[in-house]
Amino acid sequence: MEYLALPFVLREGYLAKATLEQSITFSLGLLLSTRTGTIPFLPEFGCGIWEKEFSDLYTANKADIRASLRNAIDKFEKRLYNVSLSFVNMSTDSAHVLGMAVKVGGYYREDNEEKKYEATFDLG
Repeated sequence: MEYLALPFVLREGYLAKATLEQSITFSLGLLLSTRTGTIPFLPEFGCGIWEKEFSDLYTANKADIRASLRNAIDKFEKRLYNVSLSFVNMSTDSAHVLGMAVKVGGYYREDNEEKKYEATFDLG
Protein backbone atom coordinates (compact mmCIF):
# COMPACT_ATOMS: atom_id res chain seq x y z
CA MET A 1 0.00 0.00 0.00
CA GLU A 2 1.19 3.52 -0.74
CA TYR A 3 0.89 6.43 1.68
CA LEU A 4 1.06 10.14 0.97
CA ALA A 5 3.55 12.38 2.76
CA LEU A 6 2.50 15.54 4.54
CA PRO A 7 2.48 18.34 3.70
CA PHE A 8 1.11 17.62 0.24
CA VAL A 9 3.75 18.87 -2.19
CA LEU A 10 3.41 18.27 -5.90
CA ARG A 11 6.83 17.52 -7.42
CA GLU A 12 7.33 16.50 -11.01
CA GLY A 13 3.60 15.84 -11.30
CA TYR A 14 3.44 13.51 -8.29
CA LEU A 15 2.70 13.81 -4.61
CA ALA A 16 5.49 12.61 -2.32
CA LYS A 17 5.10 9.12 -0.88
CA ALA A 18 5.70 8.03 2.70
CA THR A 19 6.44 4.77 4.48
CA LEU A 20 3.84 3.26 6.78
CA GLU A 21 5.76 4.46 9.84
CA GLN A 22 5.95 8.00 8.43
CA SER A 23 2.23 7.89 7.62
CA ILE A 24 1.44 6.93 11.22
CA THR A 25 3.63 9.79 12.44
CA PHE A 26 1.87 12.28 10.15
CA SER A 27 -1.52 10.99 11.31
CA LEU A 28 -0.62 11.22 15.01
CA GLY A 29 0.86 14.69 14.56
CA LEU A 30 -2.36 15.88 12.97
CA LEU A 31 -4.52 14.19 15.62
CA LEU A 32 -2.51 15.52 18.57
CA SER A 33 -2.41 19.06 17.19
CA THR A 34 -6.12 19.28 16.40
CA ARG A 35 -8.67 20.60 18.84
CA THR A 36 -11.75 18.37 19.03
CA GLY A 37 -14.62 19.82 17.03
CA THR A 38 -12.61 21.92 14.58
CA ILE A 39 -13.12 19.66 11.55
CA PRO A 40 -16.74 20.13 10.43
CA PHE A 41 -17.11 16.79 8.60
CA LEU A 42 -15.55 14.83 11.49
CA PRO A 43 -16.33 16.80 14.68
CA GLU A 44 -15.07 14.10 17.09
CA PHE A 45 -11.57 14.13 15.50
CA GLY A 46 -8.83 15.66 17.65
CA CYS A 47 -7.72 15.38 21.23
CA GLY A 48 -8.96 16.86 24.46
CA ILE A 49 -5.66 18.34 25.58
CA TRP A 50 -6.54 21.57 23.80
CA GLU A 51 -9.59 21.97 26.06
CA LYS A 52 -7.24 22.62 28.98
CA GLU A 53 -5.76 25.98 29.76
CA PHE A 54 -1.98 25.87 29.33
CA SER A 55 -1.49 26.62 33.02
CA ASP A 56 -3.77 23.69 33.89
CA LEU A 57 -1.52 21.19 32.14
CA TYR A 58 0.95 21.30 35.02
CA THR A 59 -1.68 20.79 37.71
CA ALA A 60 -4.06 18.50 35.80
CA ASN A 61 -4.22 14.80 36.48
CA LYS A 62 -1.66 13.39 34.01
CA ALA A 63 -3.38 10.00 34.04
CA ASP A 64 -6.61 11.61 32.79
CA ILE A 65 -4.78 13.46 30.03
CA ARG A 66 -2.89 10.30 29.05
CA ALA A 67 -6.17 8.34 28.92
CA SER A 68 -7.79 11.04 26.77
CA LEU A 69 -4.88 11.02 24.32
CA ARG A 70 -4.77 7.22 24.22
CA ASN A 71 -8.52 7.09 23.52
CA ALA A 72 -8.12 9.52 20.61
CA ILE A 73 -5.24 7.46 19.19
CA ASP A 74 -7.17 4.19 19.63
CA LYS A 75 -10.15 5.68 17.82
CA PHE A 76 -8.41 7.43 14.92
CA GLU A 77 -5.10 5.63 14.36
CA LYS A 78 -6.07 1.98 14.22
CA ARG A 79 -2.81 0.91 12.58
CA LEU A 80 -1.08 1.43 15.94
CA TYR A 81 -1.79 -0.89 18.86
CA ASN A 82 -0.58 -1.50 22.42
CA VAL A 83 -0.17 2.26 22.67
CA SER A 84 1.80 3.76 25.53
CA LEU A 85 2.11 7.46 26.32
CA SER A 86 4.43 9.42 28.54
CA PHE A 87 5.10 13.10 29.04
CA VAL A 88 8.56 14.48 28.38
CA ASN A 89 9.91 17.76 29.75
CA MET A 90 11.56 20.02 27.21
CA SER A 91 13.41 23.28 27.43
CA THR A 92 11.12 26.29 27.58
CA ASP A 93 12.05 28.60 24.77
CA SER A 94 10.03 30.29 22.05
CA ALA A 95 9.79 27.02 20.10
CA HIS A 96 8.47 25.06 23.10
CA VAL A 97 6.14 27.36 24.95
CA LEU A 98 4.77 24.69 27.28
CA GLY A 99 8.03 22.85 27.75
CA MET A 100 6.14 19.56 27.34
CA ALA A 101 5.96 16.83 24.75
CA VAL A 102 4.19 13.50 24.56
CA LYS A 103 6.10 10.35 23.69
CA VAL A 104 3.97 7.79 21.87
CA GLY A 105 4.98 4.16 21.68
CA GLY A 106 3.30 1.10 20.32
CA TYR A 107 3.37 -1.47 17.56
CA TYR A 108 2.17 -1.75 13.99
CA ARG A 109 2.15 -4.53 11.41
CA GLU A 110 3.83 -4.29 8.04
CA ASP A 111 4.25 -7.21 5.66
CA ASN A 112 3.02 -9.64 8.35
CA GLU A 113 5.78 -8.44 10.67
CA GLU A 114 5.26 -6.65 13.98
CA LYS A 115 7.30 -3.45 14.20
CA LYS A 116 7.91 -1.15 17.12
CA TYR A 117 6.81 2.47 16.85
CA GLU A 118 8.07 5.42 18.88
CA ALA A 119 7.84 9.17 18.29
CA THR A 120 7.75 12.35 20.34
CA PHE A 121 5.35 15.21 19.63
CA ASP A 122 5.65 18.77 20.98
CA LEU A 123 2.64 20.16 22.82
CA GLY A 124 2.05 23.84 22.29
